[in-house]
Amino acid sequence: MNLNPNNVAQFLAERRLLTFESVVDGDFLVVDQNSRNRNLKIIRRKSDGFFIKQIPQHTAEFMQSMQREAACYRLGNESRKLVEFPSLTPRFYYFDPLQYILIIELLTDSESVWEYHKRIGALPVEVGRLLGEKLGTYHATARVNGQTDGFEMFGRQVPWILSIHETNPMYLNQVSRGNAQLIGIVQQYPEFQSALAELKAQWNFSTLIHGDIKWENMMLRKAAEEPELELKVIDWEIADVGDECWDAGAVIQAYLTFWVFSLPLSSGMSLADAAASSPYSAEDLKRALAAYWTSYAESRGLSQTASRQKLLRSMRCAAARMIQTAYESIQSSPQISPYALCKLQISMNILKDPRNAVADLMGL
Repeated sequence: MNLNPNNVAQFLAERRLLTFESVVDGDFLVVDQNSRNRNLKIIRRKSDGFFIKQIPQHTAEFMQSMQREAACYRLGNESRKLVEFPSLTPRFYYFDPLQYILIIELLTDSESVWEYHKRIGALPVEVGRLLGEKLGTYHATARVNGQTDGFEMFGRQVPWILSIHETNPMYLNQVSRGNAQLIGIVQQYPEFQSALAELKAQWNFSTLIHGDIKWENMMLRKAAEEPELELKVIDWEIADVGDECWDAGAVIQAYLTFWVFSLPLSSGMSLADAAASSPYSAEDLKRALAAYWTSYAESRGLSQTASRQKLLRSMRCAAARMIQTAYESIQSSPQISPYALCKLQISMNILKDPRNAVADLMGL
């Protein structure tokens, strides 16, 4: 079944998610928002709206992605195995496992963390603390601890980027020239290869992680009459049982990537000169990152020793994740971009000396 503006009202009414009276009263607006999936927004003034996801085609990749996301909502909202999941995500309403239709809350009056920082032109420590608190609280309660019941949909896959240095040169003609150049740089430096191999070897399957944490998937909004911002994390399509430091490090990577894209990089300009011209100062970045990790560790209830160990591993995961975002940004590029090169350089610096990176980038 393909839901569209002509039949979606009847579909929702049959499942008692709205009444025909509300449609007749005009409290019902349908907006197409297709992206990777076929999406519909149901906007309502008097009641909560809906965000409806449908897969574009019944292939294994799309079907498994939606099954994973639906499994997260089921675990968090029905079996209560993930007690903090509902507070971190939009409200769950419905999933049809045969027609692959997922219905969740429409996050009205919200913007992504990326959009928020771009709009205000600053890196406030309050947002860093919020990200750390919410993710840390979730990780503290999302431990799988060897459970299999309810977690069958999760394949326990190690992120592909941790194996990029193993790419056979004969396959480089199957990717963009920019990607081929990036792989060549990674393979040229033993520090990259050994660090990625070590992260892969030490990967643990302890927690139900989001797997694709980035600021575009983290939404901020103010609830009615509430002075503080609320955080919601969306798009759990590649969630998996994996290493919590991957999610924790992804937030660090998101801060660094946002800062890199604020730099006026051009040929002949040094990184120091570009940093001096950024509207976001390195000191503000450092304070925001420190606030994020301090809040994360406190929410997890980590000892000082445990916090330090997880921070070092999360920082290395941030570097690996930055290589991945660099790769993804040039998938159609004829050559590697200055921003991808900058992210590779930062990644190299982190992987070579994560302790020094923690001190330089976070002041911790």
